[in-house]
Amino acid sequence: MKRKYQIIGLIILIICSIVYDFQMPSVKDKQEKVYSYVILEGEFLKNGKYEYEGEKHVSDLVKEVGVSKQANLKALSLDMLVEDESRLYLPAQNEKAISLNQASKEMLMSLKGVGEKTAQKIIDYRKVQPFLKIEDIMKVSGIGEKTYLRLREFLCL
Repeated sequence: MKRKYQIIGLIILIICSIVYDFQMPSVKDKQEKVYSYVILEGEFLKNGKYEYEGEKHVSDLVKEVGVSKQANLKALSLDMLVEDESRLYLPAQNEKAISLNQASKEMLMSLKGVGEKTAQKIIDYRKVQPFLKIEDIMKVSGIGEKTYLRLREFLCL
C-alpha cells in the first residue's frame, strides 16, 4: 500500500513538471545593444545628446559628428576615450586662448575671476595631472561649474 502511494506521487510529480515546462515562457537569447551617450556643446556640428555604441575616442567622435570651421581642436585631447554620460565642449578658435597646461601664473591671472591663489592651484594641479579636457579645470579646488562656464571660451589645452 505504501509503495502504491509512492508510485502515484511520483506520477503526479512528473505530470506537474511537464505541465509547468509547457507553461513557462521561452527565454530568448536576444542581446540588446547598449548605447552610451555624451553631451556635445560648442563648435560641434551636432550639439546636444549624442549616442554611440562601444568605446570611442574623441577623434572618432569629431569625424562622425563634424566640427565647424571656427573650432579650436587644440582644446580637446583627440586620443582620449569618451566617457559615458560626460559633456564635451569645443570652443571656437580664439587668438587669446590660454593653455591650461602651459600658461604662466600671470597669464592665468589675466582671466576674469582668477586670482593669484587660484592660478597657483591650477599650476599645482597640472604638475600632478595634466589637463586632458577643458572640463578638468573643475577638478581644481575652488573652481566650480559656474566658473568653468564663464572661463571655458578663453581656455585651451
